[in-house]
Amino acid sequence: MKKILLLAMACLTMYVGFSQNKKTTKAKADTSAVPKIYTCPMHPDVLSDKPGRCPHCGMALLEKITYVCPMHPDVVSDKPGKCPKCGMLLKIRSDKPVPAHKHDSIRKM
Repeated sequence: MKKILLLAMACLTMYVGFSQNKKTTKAKADTSAVPKIYTCPMHPDVLSDKPGRCPHCGMALLEKITYVCPMHPDVVSDKPGKCPKCGMLLKIRSDKPVPAHKHDSIRKM
């Protein structure tokens, strides 16, 4: 009888331990909310939140390219590479909406 009681308590303890609702609040970063940053091609230390001219050489400031993971939008980098979470290649961030696939518009007969 003691063995059955101990086994039942062990099962109950494991059930309660594994069935707890572990909420992880990972907020997905909205990549469209990330402000554009402009930089000089010759002086990468020059940063601006709007287009203009470099104060050092007068060249036009270009939009700084940022890379994001397609699966984890919170992973942002200024260099190409792989996502540290899933290993996928980082893609260039685009503010344009992703177009629908061509085959999505084809009707099935």
